[in-house]
Amino acid sequence: MKRSTVLQASLGVVAALALAACGGGQGNGTGGAGSATLTIALSSAPNSLDPAHVAVGPFLNYMDPAYATLLTRKADGTLGAGLADKWGYVGKKNTKFRLHLRKGAKFADGTPITATDVVNSFKYFQKGSGPSVPNFRPLTFSTPDSSTVVVSSPTPNPDMGTLFTPAYMGGAIISPAGLKAPKKLASATFGAGPYVYSAQQSVSGDHYVYVPNKNFYDQSAIHFKKITVRVMPNVNSQVQALKSGQIDLMYGTPDVAPTIKGDKSLTTLKKPTTWAGLFLLDREGTVVKGLGDERVRQALNFAVDRSAITKAVYGDYGTPISQPQMPGYDGYSPEAEKMYPYDPDQAKKLLKAAGYGKGLTIPVNYGSFDPSTTKMLQAVQDQLAKVGVKLKLRAATNFGGWINDLLTKKYAATVLSPGTGGEANFYAQQAGFTKTGIMNVFGVADPDVDAAYARLAAADPKSSGAAAKDLTDVIVRKALALPVSGSDTIAMYNNKLRGVQFPEGGAQLTSNTLWTTR
Repeated sequence: MKRSTVLQASLGVVAALALAACGGGQGNGTGGAGSATLTIALSSAPNSLDPAHVAVGPFLNYMDPAYATLLTRKADGTLGAGLADKWGYVGKKNTKFRLHLRKGAKFADGTPITATDVVNSFKYFQKGSGPSVPNFRPLTFSTPDSSTVVVSSPTPNPDMGTLFTPAYMGGAIISPAGLKAPKKLASATFGAGPYVYSAQQSVSGDHYVYVPNKNFYDQSAIHFKKITVRVMPNVNSQVQALKSGQIDLMYGTPDVAPTIKGDKSLTTLKKPTTWAGLFLLDREGTVVKGLGDERVRQALNFAVDRSAITKAVYGDYGTPISQPQMPGYDGYSPEAEKMYPYDPDQAKKLLKAAGYGKGLTIPVNYGSFDPSTTKMLQAVQDQLAKVGVKLKLRAATNFGGWINDLLTKKYAATVLSPGTGGEANFYAQQAGFTKTGIMNVFGVADPDVDAAYARLAAADPKSSGAAAKDLTDVIVRKALALPVSGSDTIAMYNNKLRGVQFPEGGAQLTSNTLWTTR
């Protein structure tokens, strides 16, 4: 498959994800466990119900009920049991990972889950277009026995277990019946989760209903008699529905979140999860010669008043950020955060020393369909102009247009909506800064990044934290990007719900299958 096709397939699902991130929920109210109903609304319908093609983020609300994963993520951030009850590395090289399937686990159709089923599901997933599929493509698999799967990576991976949690979808094992009819996977579910999708009670594009799975291995974990995910494009309508008790949970925006303050029946959760700013793609100076000079890239970072921009764009739901990782996540570096205080005079000095005292022009493409991104980028444009750097902006009105512009390689920098972050540094920095990363469209290789990335890949648990931070420090010191703001994921919900939380070190809410009622 050509690189352009891979990029289109892998990033195309994010278009729907950007829409879903602004959505909310709509429900029938809540009752006691076992008799309660839960309804969650998102602003967009799923692009697919196929684990190999679905966008992640809020779209996991469509997937979690019907697809149990091999491993889960507990509230404290550690891995938990799912369809597998034992797991861990084989040896000390971070290249082999063993999963042991729990006894008695079955698919929703009653078929027992075997190691062969897991491998077949993995191989199907490797051919998909979902955003985490590239992480699975290099892997190979073996089955020492009917209950054991060994996953092998050609290069070290210090966090392989994460790939089998809901956030990455590859661990959502598909039944043999589903693999035999792959076209049906887009509109039906073939998993082993606590619920099954009811097409009879659903209307595609409007609402999606899930009912209890009688073959789920732990019937006590089924807390609702029905889960409904509603499609509600207008976030203001979602707020009104939440206030009136029609909905149980929604995802908010900086504009609407303040409107429920003071309502004692509702709760708002927020967590910094994604960074917004410029990917400096042309780091070898192919389109803009100056970007090949580290001093120029550093000047850009000194020239931006991150605090002022963040306050103007995100209000109380953003954090000024100087690095491509968020506070509280693996790889966040306090030292990196101090490298570029707002200093326009220093920016001018660096530009002059690099031979650009009279300034330079940088063509940038972005998506005008994201209002926050547009507002942030216009503020950056104004501030860079004060030190002599002109951003020549190319707006795309839809995500497909943004991708097409990106692939022309005419633009030396870009903005990804809704941004990146909220995952371990081994995965968070791969896309933008390694040679084969999906966002590294110019294929720039940096020996210092490669060396730091290799050290992190091979790190043991005791040294992985320091190695992750070192990778961030290298990226920031060499100014390979221009991070500006960290934006929050906002959840707004009826406080009758229990268990709605962000896991430690995670950007996505705990699975809706784990929530309960008062």
